[in-house]
Amino acid sequence: MQISIKKIVTALGGEQLIKRSVRHELDLMEIVREGLPMESVAHLQKNMGFTNKTMSHILAISESTYQRRIRSGTKLSQDETEKAISLSEVFETGKELFKKPEDFRFWLESKNYALGGEKPMDLLDSALGRAQILEILGRMKYGIYS
Repeated sequence: MQISIKKIVTALGGEQLIKRSVRHELDLMEIVREGLPMESVAHLQKNMGFTNKTMSHILAISESTYQRRIRSGTKLSQDETEKAISLSEVFETGKELFKKPEDFRFWLESKNYALGGEKPMDLLDSALGRAQILEILGRMKYGIYS
């Protein structure tokens, strides 16, 4: 992980929304096994400025299922939880680099030469896409042309 566990937990609404103590990656693995509470995912979604449609697409569930889970307060599956944790890492990395959420959001929505002309936003729905985005953000952080 490129971002501290503390920042990932903050992006997910803190321990009060996650509903457990998180000190290291083993704690995150336990959260993956248990499933992340929907309140935590909704917090991340709000901070990223994503719609329910966008968030459900990234998590690979239907929008109606996503909305139903928010209303009922259920948890994500293991796969969905891993995606949300990975997305929180992208969010915190971008927030740290761009300082202003709207600047990061603009970058996500802009075509990127380093991604073959793709918009970073269009790659958030896959693990490989999120890894590519983190790699590019890392290069930008250290002034390497991307």
